Parts: sequence; C-alpha cells; structure tokens
Amino acid sequence: MADAFVPEMLGRRDASGQIARQLRTAISSGVWEPGERLPTELELADTFDVSRATAREALKLLSATGLVVSARGSHGGTFVSVPNAVDVAEQLSDSIGLWYRAGNVTLHDVDEARWVLEMHCVDLAARRRTPRDLEAIKAPVEASRDFNMDIADWLDLDLEFHTAITKAAKNQILELAMTAIHLSRPATNTVFVELLDRATVTDQHEAIYLAISDSDPQKAQEAFQRHVSYLDEVRRQALADLNASEVIVSTLPAIRHSAANRPIAAE
Repeated sequence: MADAFVPEMLGRRDASGQIARQLRTAISSGVWEPGERLPTELELADTFDVSRATAREALKLLSATGLVVSARGSHGGTFVSVPNAVDVAEQLSDSIGLWYRAGNVTLHDVDEARWVLEMHCVDLAARRRTPRDLEAIKAPVEASRDFNMDIADWLDLDLEFHTAITKAAKNQILELAMTAIHLSRPATNTVFVELLDRATVTDQHEAIYLAISDSDPQKAQEAFQRHVSYLDEVRRQALADLNASEVIVSTLPAIRHSAANRPIAAE
C-alpha cells in the first residue's frame, strides 16, 4: 500500500463506488504514477474492511474510466494507465450529451462559450497550422459550395470545418472543451437553420480559412467575429420575441448530425 494513500471511512451505500472514487482521486493527485501498481483486491479489502468481491468491483469501476489496466500472471495486477485523447473525448461526449438532455443549459450559454473558446482556436490555428491542417480546413469549405445537398449533410461539413480549426490550434484541452459545444449544435441549429444563407456562411468560412492560411491571427479573429455576428443576427430573427438566455437546449429538436459520433479529439 502506498504510504501517501490515506483511505477515508466508507458510507453505508455503494462501497465499491466510494472506493473507486478514492482511488481515482489518489491517482489524479499523483499518489500513484503511470505504470505503478495499485493495491491488490486483498489489500484493498483489508484497508477498507470490505469483502474481496467489493474490492474487485471497485477496481472494475476504476478500469472503466481508462485510468488503470489489468494484467494477469505472476507480475500481473492493476496498473495506472494514461487514457488516450480519443477515449477521454468519448467519455466526455457521453456525459455532456446526458447533461444537455437533463439539464437547463441555454442557447446563450452555448453561444457565449463557443465565442470564447473558438476565438482562441482561430488565433492559435493561424499561428500553428500545418499544410495538412490547411487541407482539412479547406476541404469542407469547397464541398459546402453544393447548396443543393441535404441540410444535415451540409451541417456535417460545417462541423468538419470548425473541428479542423480546433485541431489546428494544437491544444488538446481546447479540443475536449469544444466537444461540449459541438454536441449542442444539432439542437441549437434548429432555431435558425432554415433562415441561414448557405452562400454567406460558406463565404465567411472561406474568409476564416484564408486568414489562417496567411498566418494572420488578428485577421482570423475578425473573420470569425463577422461569422458569429451573422449567426447571432439570424438567430435573433428566428427567436423573434424569445431571449436566447430563456431557451433551454434540451427543449429543442435535433437535426441528424455527426457531432456525437465524431469525437473532436479523434485523429
């Protein structure tokens, strides 16, 4: 048992869940480093005064988070593992998707968060983009010039465009945060999608792309601001007498969209 790990007294319910949370907290705070072995089922059972089955269930719960992996054999056990970005994004996507459906997140919350996060993304993308990034950003802009395609397919290209910009920013934390924004968009798009001028949106996307291609952060931010301002104006027209801060995301119908099936951190 690691000396730095100090177990807390368990409550009466969900002992395995409580043990798993304590172990998760200890791993996050550095009690055990990546590659280090955790206490065995028997050691955990003795430490927490629970059955071995309860300790085993706690390790299974911890394993489901991707923080640990198990190995068999004489040198086996449960070891700390660093989850990859794709796994983290998928878990985050599931949790946020449920949160949107059950919570009281408003359109204003989504709009404000998107503006703050993506404004930084376009700035960093202009500074850090690679030739491969530029290809990924440009491709959906060109494809979206087909204004006769199904609206859901066109919105998928919109997501592909903004996702490529986020990836070009080369910041995994921003990628994960933007996952939350993109998960809400299938619903928030229903507010104004029929009023959007596809040609205008595509031209605005192209302006953002060109600024990033020119490695001009200020120009990229200005182009993004014009795009967001246009979307805000169209949304105001669509909402008429309603206020974005009063419209709950979970009350809006969703358009078929690939956001939930394409984690933003995935390569």
